[in-house]
Amino acid sequence: MSNSPSPLNKNNLTRAGIAGALLAVFGIVLFISLWILLGAAQVASFPRLFASLCVPPAVIAGIVGAYILIKRPYK
Repeated sequence: MSNSPSPLNKNNLTRAGIAGALLAVFGIVLFISLWILLGAAQVASFPRLFASLCVPPAVIAGIVGAYILIKRPYK
């Protein structure tokens, strides 16, 4: 049996973990910011919660999508 190398590069996993952690913190900060700003604008509880829960994942998806489109090599 041969010792084949692992297909996972530890350096890439570390960078991906850091990027994921930064996006998670960004999402939490965006949620709290929206919650406070919409509360100050006297928005009702349900729309305030709905917007605060739906906007951060959409923004994160846009960031990840833009990164993939920019970094993807042209074929």
